[in-house]
Amino acid sequence: QAAYAPKLDPRDQSPAAMEGWKKILLYAGGAAGAAAVLYYLLREDEAKVAGADAGAGKGKEPKLKVDDVTKEQVRQILNEIVESQEKMRAHMKSVTSQLCAKPEPFEQTYQRIREVQPEDPLERYGLSMMDFDTLLNKHQHDQQVREGITKIMGVPDAGKAGAVGKGPSVTARKIIEVHSFMLEELDRLVKHFATVPNKDTYDMKTVTLAAQAVVGAKVEDRFGLTSEDIERAVMEHHTTLATDQEFANVNMRMQSTMAQLMGNDA
Repeated sequence: QAAYAPKLDPRDQSPAAMEGWKKILLYAGGAAGAAAVLYYLLREDEAKVAGADAGAGKGKEPKLKVDDVTKEQVRQILNEIVESQEKMRAHMKSVTSQLCAKPEPFEQTYQRIREVQPEDPLERYGLSMMDFDTLLNKHQHDQQVREGITKIMGVPDAGKAGAVGKGPSVTARKIIEVHSFMLEELDRLVKHFATVPNKDTYDMKTVTLAAQAVVGAKVEDRFGLTSEDIERAVMEHHTTLATDQEFANVNMRMQSTMAQLMGNDA
């Protein structure tokens, strides 16, 4: 039983291929984009986590009506999401490096990320992820929309020579070992977060980013691999990983654990 679609090519921009790549890249290890996508996927299924959506447009851009959103606006929103992710990726890299040098309580990491976290473009426009998913499906055949989606997913630019090949050599077996370790650390973090006072006041997307920084630092300390190293390795071995049941099981357990972290027991 294949874990994901059997044919996953990072250059294939068909909707089916994108869905398969999205599932793999969610667990690549440390990209702020991956954390955000995971947050959105979980929020999409749990309206209670998106409770702020009803007033998302308050004091911000006028709420867009899905039926009125143009292709040009979809492109613009995608560009803003990519820009926001690039800024957050830089912040995450800095925070993770500092955690490697000097570990700190999760609550402190959360506050530091909260202070530098860019505003969510979807919230600014008053769109839920379900709204945006509808718009992406509507314009899925537009080249610029497809390119924006691949950037959000973290797929490297095909025009950049050696985009996948740079970095240390990491085997598929090592990727699975790293992800198993990530799951263990994430489980510990979930248990800790359950004891945090006033956790209901925490922004859940910031929580996912803080969790990723904490776990990423532990992975780097244990294996000497950065989030970029892991992402490259996942892409390099995507064919093997796509049909590896152990990798699939770890990923499913990780998604379930993330759901628990966000208060949606899966």
